[in-house]
Amino acid sequence: MSIIKTKGYLAIPLFIFFIMFFDYFFTLPIIPDIAKTIRTWALVISSMALGIGIVNLVKRHGGRIYARKDGDWVFSVITLGTFFFVFFAGILAKNTELWNWPFVHVYTTLQQTVYASTGFYIVSSAYRAFRARNVDATLLLLSGIILMLRNAPIGEVIWSGFPVIGDWLMDVGQLPTYGTFRLIAAFGLIVYGFRVILAKEKGFYGGGGEE
Repeated sequence: MSIIKTKGYLAIPLFIFFIMFFDYFFTLPIIPDIAKTIRTWALVISSMALGIGIVNLVKRHGGRIYARKDGDWVFSVITLGTFFFVFFAGILAKNTELWNWPFVHVYTTLQQTVYASTGFYIVSSAYRAFRARNVDATLLLLSGIILMLRNAPIGEVIWSGFPVIGDWLMDVGQLPTYGTFRLIAAFGLIVYGFRVILAKEKGFYGGGGEE
């Protein structure tokens, strides 16, 4: 029993990995039914996790509202009020004006405000990065200026070559580099997946730390 408690759970992701692997790459008589059952259980578990998250949300913010120890409990009122409003609107009035109003007039507006606010941080970081201290920084500065003039209507008025060079930087210079980063990220995800399967990532199981 102690082995099941300490090591039995390590076989679960390994079992799921092999089932999904053989279901995707091979045609076997029993594997598709097992994979379908696993997918169904994944939906059930995710729904249960969502329910637990709702209970935790109500319990945590409800406790803060009840205690009123600091001024932050007002934000808990806003959080719970928004949650219950959207929750009951989705149940009672889905696809109506009442349901669409918080998304169209509140969420979209807040999203645009946050996105616009990040523009100041982008300008600040660009000011620090676009300094011709060395060759690399100079190339970065020139590329940024060319791309800026490529996207701005005044760039083509100043010189017709800015759009051509900008397109070359986007198609020939940027895409291969972006693809390289995506490939490296994919390899890192694969390595992390194998570490989880081999129980090298203890944090994945709630045990903290690496092995």
